[in-house]
Amino acid sequence: MTADPVRLALSRDEALVLHEWLARVVDEENGEEIAHTVESDAEIWALEALRILLEQALPEAFAETSEKALKAAAKRIVTANGPWAAADDKG
Repeated sequence: MTADPVRLALSRDEALVLHEWLARVVDEENGEEIAHTVESDAEIWALEALRILLEQALPEAFAETSEKALKAAAKRIVTANGPWAAADDKG
């Protein structure tokens, strides 16, 4: 096993949206919402580690304006990339 760190680069918008999703499905719901998609507890622990790293890097995630910042970040991501094809299937 290696403990060498891996460095990733995300936009601040991507990090904020990803943090919110991880906080919701891993932290608040104890992974229950995604339990059917994982093969081992290690995957949940890895997602939790990512959530914690994002939380440490994003002071705005806890600001009073965090909901507004999150909505703006999500809008910018979709505007830049377009809707996800799977989202079209829901409507």
